[in-house]
Amino acid sequence: MVEPDSPFVQGLCEAASPHHPERVMSVGRDGASDAVSFLAAGVPAVEFGPIGDGHHGPREWVSISSLSSYRQALEGFVKAFPGMAAA
Repeated sequence: MVEPDSPFVQGLCEAASPHHPERVMSVGRDGASDAVSFLAAGVPAVEFGPIGDGHHGPREWVSISSLSSYRQALEGFVKAFPGMAAA
């Protein structure tokens, strides 16, 4: 498990918050995730993505309009941490 007060979790929440009116962090599991493999190896991992539901099921969907804000949040996160963005 990655602690909610991790600087990376906090940075991701801060980068996503301008794009989402509601609280941006929640805890839960929906379907399969590669994060499980990283966590088992002792590597911190979080799940983060666009708005959607029905993960990996017959009624899975994603909000097309949320993809832009998802991209902007990821860009903001990378730019906020020195050394993470390529010069």
